[in-house]
Amino acid sequence: MKLPVPAKSSAYASASLGRMGGARTGGAGREVLVWVIFTSLLLLLLPRPGRGQALVDAGSLPLLARTVLPPPDSLLLLTVQARRVGVSTYAQRTALLGTVQLSKHQQVRYRLLSEWIYDSRGEPPFVREDYAADALHTVDLGGGWRTGQFIRYEQSRANATRTGLWLARFGYEQALPRLLPTQATDSLSVMRLIGFGGAVQDARNGRQDMGVAYGVDFSTLAFLRGAAAPPLALRLLGTRAQLGPRVWQRLLAEGYYEHTFDEYSSGTLRGTYRAHRAEDYVPGNVQRIQSDTLAGQLTWAYRLSDKVSFRSVNALALPSRAFEYRRLGPEADTLQDLGYRQRELDTRQELRLGSKKVQAVLAFGYRERNRAYTLENNRSLTPTLYEAALARERIKDINERTTQWQSELTWLPAPRHALSLIGAAQLLRVTAPSRDNQQDRDEAQHQLRMTWTGRWRGNFRTSLALAGEYRQFVFIRAALSAENYTDRLLHWEPGFTWAPGRFSIRSTYHLWVSYQVRDRASEQLRNRASRVLEQQQNLTYQFTPRLLATVDYARRENRVGLLRWPAFKESPLDTTITHDLRGGLRYGWTGRRRPVASASSLRLGYRFLEQRTHSRAALVQDAGPATLIYLRALTRQQGPDIAYERRAGALALSASLWLQELRTLARYRPGTGAFVGTSYTPDDLARTTHDLYPYFEVALAWRLRQW
Repeated sequence: MKLPVPAKSSAYASASLGRMGGARTGGAGREVLVWVIFTSLLLLLLPRPGRGQALVDAGSLPLLARTVLPPPDSLLLLTVQARRVGVSTYAQRTALLGTVQLSKHQQVRYRLLSEWIYDSRGEPPFVREDYAADALHTVDLGGGWRTGQFIRYEQSRANATRTGLWLARFGYEQALPRLLPTQATDSLSVMRLIGFGGAVQDARNGRQDMGVAYGVDFSTLAFLRGAAAPPLALRLLGTRAQLGPRVWQRLLAEGYYEHTFDEYSSGTLRGTYRAHRAEDYVPGNVQRIQSDTLAGQLTWAYRLSDKVSFRSVNALALPSRAFEYRRLGPEADTLQDLGYRQRELDTRQELRLGSKKVQAVLAFGYRERNRAYTLENNRSLTPTLYEAALARERIKDINERTTQWQSELTWLPAPRHALSLIGAAQLLRVTAPSRDNQQDRDEAQHQLRMTWTGRWRGNFRTSLALAGEYRQFVFIRAALSAENYTDRLLHWEPGFTWAPGRFSIRSTYHLWVSYQVRDRASEQLRNRASRVLEQQQNLTYQFTPRLLATVDYARRENRVGLLRWPAFKESPLDTTITHDLRGGLRYGWTGRRRPVASASSLRLGYRFLEQRTHSRAALVQDAGPATLIYLRALTRQQGPDIAYERRAGALALSASLWLQELRTLARYRPGTGAFVGTSYTPDDLARTTHDLYPYFEVALAWRLRQW
């Protein structure tokens, strides 16, 4: 049966926010500060219901961990992104960031955010509707002492969630040489300490909770062996928020140290302990999720010679999770407390060889993960019932062991040519101690890939890659042995690039074939052969320094068939063919008007996207049985494509519009016999669509004021 492939679409990309900066003292800066504080307080007082979850954790605010603000690069930055995601779905994200320098020792950083995903066909139409606002006010008291306050508001209307937070903070920062006279020449080592506390409000699930939040953040950076040697870094962070019957708290302790033994060897040691307690409402109960993780990593590097080096990375993690419940009222049913403990061991040994002609890497890796579940008898069950409940939880116990060998070899036979060879072998073994868990299995994978690249005269480059994979998937228990299969894959990837002058062409191809064969003779009807061919062509011609013509073409063909492995024959089941053609002219120009120069470009083109599917389906008529049909479906999207870009000093603007004409139709040919699968009626197959959709995307980044 033909499986339709959806039209191409790209996920909504959020704006990347840069560092926020400061400003000179002035009346305009104070006006901005007053406006930001007024807006934040107004948002805090609005009793608007929400629909997205964004609970504030007093310990996860990066602004609280800073004692020295980064150098400002803007007074006020506005970023906006809006686009049409689908036929009825739109998305936007807006951010306003800025810094106000109140005086020589006072500064305010603020941020306003909003993010929407809107579906015009949905009820309610907003899939996501989030708002956030925060401001950080700091005062330098001198002598390393700093104080300030932080305010934040978040609302997610999708999940009926609203949170507000106000914290006062007091910090101290001092260079270590003043505390350690023996390190008087050290000007880099520093110690920082911040304490904060305040009030937090959280509204969700029809409840409004208020409480206190407080914490401490201590960090130090010590260059014990001089500025040229790696430092010793330590950090301790603890936070707690009491929200009515709920408690949120976090503890983080971590340290890092790197030591150079001599000119040939060095090592690093890293240790971390994390404890996070989160509580939320479930029907009639408060659920507590306790996450504890103790982790360590030891790395050792040794240089055997100028061309050979060895590196060993070893890590151990001991995470545990506990899910506990407290009743909110006597009528509520107590849920069973449960949890698990886990051990993760990861090691990688790597040997490298480097010379002018040959570069090689040989690596061995081993990873082990063991998880064991536990159950607390908080419901006062009888010993018999408790043992039965505990046995049900222990069915999920699992052990995983992964062994991997990997090698890479690159040979440069000539200055313009390179040949690389990559080989990998991996074995995954999954073991379940309980006999009721049927997930015991072995997964073996072998891969070999060879790639050759060459550069020729006339700016002509070629590449060719060949690869083969062999995979085995074997269930140990007899209950799932019907799922055992062997997969064989072959890859062929040629390509070339030619750029003799104004004209350039880049062409790539990728053909991969997969033969999936079931082990059991009774499961041979599930054997599948798959062939995928992808090609991409890109042509450009530079008419003038300002005028550029481009043509892009992509084609993907996916064929799936029933495989008869002994005879090495196949019967087609479904085929999908997609064509994507774009062409256009791009004209660019620059402006030299003062005070800033500008650069702009305009692109006019046309885009054609077509998808054809050939598959088997069932035709349902009246009350008779479903009959076989050979279905052909067509989806075609085409229309003019316009794009504009402009950069002028602090302004960056890009906008694009694809005026898309969408047409869908289906044709079929009757077959013989009954068929079980996707079914259609004659009216469904006779229905066609013809619509016009403007797909747009706008992105704006504007530093309204800057240094």
